[in-house]
Amino acid sequence: MSWFLAKRKISFSFFSSPYHHHQLALLTPLPRQSISTQSQQVKEVPFIAQYLISSLGFFPERALKVSTNRRFVAIKSEDRPESVVRFFKDTGLSDDQIKTTLKPKVRELKDGGFSGELLVHLILYSSAALLSKNPLSRLLFWRDFVGKGDEALLKILQRNAGLITYDIDKYVVPRIKLLNEYGLSNRDIAGVLASYSNCMRRGLEPLRQVLEFIEELGIQRESSMFKGAFKVVHASSKDKLKGKVDFFMMRYGWSQEEVYYAFRKFPSVLTLSEGNVNLKMDFLTTKGGFKPRSIASQPVLLGYSLERVLIPRHTVLSVLKALGLKKKYSLLTACVISERRFRELYVVPYEKDVLGLREAYAAAYGIKVSV
Repeated sequence: MSWFLAKRKISFSFFSSPYHHHQLALLTPLPRQSISTQSQQVKEVPFIAQYLISSLGFFPERALKVSTNRRFVAIKSEDRPESVVRFFKDTGLSDDQIKTTLKPKVRELKDGGFSGELLVHLILYSSAALLSKNPLSRLLFWRDFVGKGDEALLKILQRNAGLITYDIDKYVVPRIKLLNEYGLSNRDIAGVLASYSNCMRRGLEPLRQVLEFIEELGIQRESSMFKGAFKVVHASSKDKLKGKVDFFMMRYGWSQEEVYYAFRKFPSVLTLSEGNVNLKMDFLTTKGGFKPRSIASQPVLLGYSLERVLIPRHTVLSVLKALGLKKKYSLLTACVISERRFRELYVVPYEKDVLGLREAYAAAYGIKVSV
């Protein structure tokens, strides 16, 4: 874009890159009613909100909020109870399950302390799992295990509804004990379950192999780094991780120790796809001036978006250097900071010297530039 450097009479391309009714026995809606807002405006209470109030003990304000969930929006009138049935069917339940199984399960859960909004979300996230044997005892186990209240439990079940189906003594406890042996506390395990995929469904031996391999890579179980590494690679198998080690060694000439070092600094390096790595390595070596082996000491560079971080930031830095405005720079330093901070340090101070710099950089992020 020749206009980009019009003031310096230099042109370049900034962002080029190759690169029915019986089933509703458990639903007991209130008579149609209304509530008043502070401004005394009368609003009709949605049918599903009435159900939440009457059957599950919600406060009106909370019932109205929950009723806006996209899964509930279609349930607009008691004149159309089939919409409620459809909701339960959408969660994986059959007509017979809704009629004969879900109702007693719901009653059992309510008696066990799982009521109100918590019960609604349990049905929302894992209704099929609630039909399994002894869901209450398993829910009580997980509630105690998480130990941070119902919101934390719901967050885990939202991502891992199947937890309610696992036999605690035969399946869950052995895995927890194994993870404890490798330094992960129950709180750490709960964090993995809340933020990542379900490590409890891994076979015990594959899970052990991954833990052992993390140690082989040079991170001891006593180290705080071990927990972070496990969170990143727990969904992988030992064979896949070893295959990625071989990939870096054969494709880019890294030594085994360099791969291990890169993993210790940035565990996600062994979870990136080969295609992803190849694109970024190609850019960093052909445009960024890096040697393949030197990237092993800065592996986090491979974790940044090529189009939204590496290319635009490198280009800005290169231009500033070419114009003598920035004699020395570190691409890694420029990448680790936020997008706003990058603009504050590398774009705004040089707008007068490089015409169009702010507009071109903003365009890469789809940002509207104020005039």
